[in-house]
Amino acid sequence: MTEPTADPGADRVHDELRDILANDLDLSPDHVTGSARLVDDLGLDSVAVAIGVVAIEERLGVALTEREIFESASVADLEQVIRSRLAVVGG
Repeated sequence: MTEPTADPGADRVHDELRDILANDLDLSPDHVTGSARLVDDLGLDSVAVAIGVVAIEERLGVALTEREIFESASVADLEQVIRSRLAVVGG
């Protein structure tokens, strides 16, 4: 019997979010880790968050508010918010 594989949607969220942070927001991919704090470590400001909101909606089909992003302390927290929204919309 084979082991269950990880949720491919989770990998997609992980990969797309890191791509958005690195490419759309011009952050160093080396700094975009799960434990990286969005504001303190990555330096996200309101302009970057607004760009991120649009990119997340376009690429992952999830509508987030700027507040939800600011309330996510780390990249991993933001991934979890996105995953929970995808689960609600059936993505």
